[in-house]
Amino acid sequence: MKTIYTIPAPDTLESVIEVYGDPENGWYEWRIIEQGKAVKDTGKEDHGTFRGRGYGQAEIALRDALMFATCLID
Repeated sequence: MKTIYTIPAPDTLESVIEVYGDPENGWYEWRIIEQGKAVKDTGKEDHGTFRGRGYGQAEIALRDALMFATCLID
């Protein structure tokens, strides 16, 4: 497991967005961390047989995390 991006979450001083995953196998997830705890982590979501959303590109995961953090998607 490798952290690909860590950036401050928009409109907050306490939160950060992390995109993490396995670059060799091309899957990524994102999480929002507040005060050292993950408050949202797509890698923990249950989608049938697989956990997480399994993004194929880290940048798409980062885009979705930013959209979630700015309330543009849920």
